[in-house]
Amino acid sequence: MRVRILTALAWCVALVAFGQTAELPSIKRPLSLQACIDLALSRNLDLQIEHLVAGMAGYNLSGAYGAYNPLLSLGGEHGFVSEPADFDPRKFNPYFPSQINTDSGGSALEGLLPIGLSYKFSGEVKHQSVTTDFSSDPDYLQSYPLGIRDTNNFAADAGVTLRQHLLKDFWIDSARKTVLMRRKELSMSQQALKFQIMKTVLAVEVSYYDLIAARELVRVQEKVLELRQQLVAETRRRFEVGDLPPLDNDQAESQLQNTLTALSLAREAYATQQNHLKRLLTDNFRELADVELQPTEVLVALPAEVNRSESFQHALKNRPDLLEARLAIEKQDVVVRFQRNQLFPSLDVVGHYGGLGVEPGFSSAVDQVFRFSNPDYFYGVVISYPIGNSAARANYRTSQAAKQIAELQLKTAEEEVLVQIADCVTRLQYRFSQVSSTRKARSFAEAALAAEQKKFLNGLSTSFFVLEFQEKLTAARTAEVQALTEYNRTVAQMAFAEGSTLTKYHLALESK
Repeated sequence: MRVRILTALAWCVALVAFGQTAELPSIKRPLSLQACIDLALSRNLDLQIEHLVAGMAGYNLSGAYGAYNPLLSLGGEHGFVSEPADFDPRKFNPYFPSQINTDSGGSALEGLLPIGLSYKFSGEVKHQSVTTDFSSDPDYLQSYPLGIRDTNNFAADAGVTLRQHLLKDFWIDSARKTVLMRRKELSMSQQALKFQIMKTVLAVEVSYYDLIAARELVRVQEKVLELRQQLVAETRRRFEVGDLPPLDNDQAESQLQNTLTALSLAREAYATQQNHLKRLLTDNFRELADVELQPTEVLVALPAEVNRSESFQHALKNRPDLLEARLAIEKQDVVVRFQRNQLFPSLDVVGHYGGLGVEPGFSSAVDQVFRFSNPDYFYGVVISYPIGNSAARANYRTSQAAKQIAELQLKTAEEEVLVQIADCVTRLQYRFSQVSSTRKARSFAEAALAAEQKKFLNGLSTSFFVLEFQEKLTAARTAEVQALTEYNRTVAQMAFAEGSTLTKYHLALESK
């Protein structure tokens, strides 16, 4: 009687625990692997960030061309000076008091061309109105009534100034270096975006397979639970009629509780894997928090034909991270070219040509300028060179060392990729054979358990041996699921290692 009461209590606890662990989100959403990938490509936060980074690289390139934008400047000014009388010790007549009003206005258009030529077009017009007081000198009173003279005139000038570098800053300068580097950075950001897409797709693939595996492991434990319940029922029946000792009954009950614990852990792992996949698929986790993702695919092992040499060549040619590393070398080569150019002396040809005009009338002064009746010009050569030039030499050597580092980093990355491919090829071979062997092991374990259960029902075996065969079957089923999962994970990792993930899912990156 006491045993029956304890057994009933144990069953009640088990049922309550089972009911609690069985709770799953009520909203179910079937998803294929392709649908998961499509969701991740549109909603994954890491991809959104990488898209913005690539966009910023495009903006930086556009900004680099700003060095060639002409600068237009307009200006106007009014000035007034009231000068008192003064004397010059070297002259007989003193300076008379005067008031000078000056109005001026001008404009300039200046800029830089990609050939290293700087230019400046400028023009200015100035109007000057002067009132001079000669009342202190009687000799001037006859010429100027009240001794006041008013004078006005317009002065104008216009011209163009040019400066062309012939050595330093000739074939490359700071502006051209920046443009070339920004171009490389834009290409690098596009490769980084492709690589992030590949990593995201791989993460979704692996997480999707892990979710299927977690679901299958739950089913494995559920099948174990059915077997345990059947065994407990049969053991209890035979114990009650006195065919089995209490130890067999306790053993069966104990294993049932262990199975409930294992099932709870499997369901916990399944829920955790759900969250991991959701994290990859959305930028708003709360939208999927109450949704149970249900993979519509099953784990299968399709033989993968691989050729290590071809995979090596494909990876070295197509891996975005390797292409990005090669672009980094090209970017550093731009720096080397620039620093080498800075070793030369600065040799510039300079020149200016324009015209001047001074007339009482505005139009007359401007007309005089553009008829170049009063030309204004100069030309010449300017050469400069820092004695020792140690800074430029040090910068050049530093740039060469940086390029060598970039080349070694590329070589290191290539070697790592080749090792990844070699490892994947090896794993594919062995894990495909593991799928076959675990499948056979599971089949044999099922047959062995069926035979032992038949012996148990006929009284030729004990619950101890049945439990042992159940454990072996559970281990075989678990091993089969794990082998299938690892094989599919390795197939996905192989595609990633050789750089064919995007091709595998017909994905292409559109450059903006």
